[in-house]
Amino acid sequence: MNFARLKLRHLQCLVMVAQERNLVRAAKALALTQPAVSKTIAELEDIVGRQLLLRRRRGVELTPAAEVLVRHSVAALRGLREGLGLALEQPELDQLQVAVGALPNMAAHLLPVAVAALHARAPALRVRVASGTNAQLMTQLRQGEIDLVLGRLAQASAMADLAFEQLYSEPLLLVARPGHPLAAQRRPKLDALAAYPMVMPVSGTSIRHTADAFLVAQGMALPRCLVEATDTSFAVGLLQCADAVWFAPQGAVEGFLARGELRRLAIDTASTEGPVGLTMRRGGEVGEGARLLIEAIHEAVRRRGG
Repeated sequence: MNFARLKLRHLQCLVMVAQERNLVRAAKALALTQPAVSKTIAELEDIVGRQLLLRRRRGVELTPAAEVLVRHSVAALRGLREGLGLALEQPELDQLQVAVGALPNMAAHLLPVAVAALHARAPALRVRVASGTNAQLMTQLRQGEIDLVLGRLAQASAMADLAFEQLYSEPLLLVARPGHPLAAQRRPKLDALAAYPMVMPVSGTSIRHTADAFLVAQGMALPRCLVEATDTSFAVGLLQCADAVWFAPQGAVEGFLARGELRRLAIDTASTEGPVGLTMRRGGEVGEGARLLIEAIHEAVRRRGG
């Protein structure tokens, strides 16, 4: 088989003939003449060294070789269309772009505000937001897959070659749905949490270490019914349909609290406060897109009063 002679038109023609089972109808669908379709099929038969069509009185039939080739041609043409579509979605080399990793406390409130303000000033800027755990995002940052990370300060072991700029500090909060039995109590006891399912950050994350340390310092073990999650929409959805309590970063829930969709339990968690800010590669100069986003983030923090 001489692959150098194989053209896209050969595969397109074969697929259409296989679909129509008639050379005249296939030619009409391809906006060609019937002789042109016959010639293209003949060329393809010469290339593959096999007969592909059996001419019948009312149309054509595919040979076994053609059946195999059609299946693979359909897959190849579909893959090519998908690839071209994805290529067209990629920004031009000279188009400003920025990739930012956002932890839940930033992705739920501060980052959307910053991106909205940014697009008002630079509508052509292309923003990609990546989510994941702190450790996952730091790895992507170090490998150059993203330009910066927004969230809590990572553990010292994860900060090699990275620099952190603190924007403000925030605690973890204990929150529940407005009708939760503990939401109406003025001073619920911490051990009362053991009677309810608790949503906690995923084990191994920096905020999970903070939450665990808080419970240990208060002499409380982890609740028997424990759900580990970092996805804000899942946690909120669970709280809305169950008497669960969520140990969440303040930034992830402050919008829900302001709208009355969640209630903060009156339990003092001030000791869980930690630094929140920007993490970037040390010594690396950020691109223009990242610089504009960082300016928008600073402005959003100033408006927030952080």
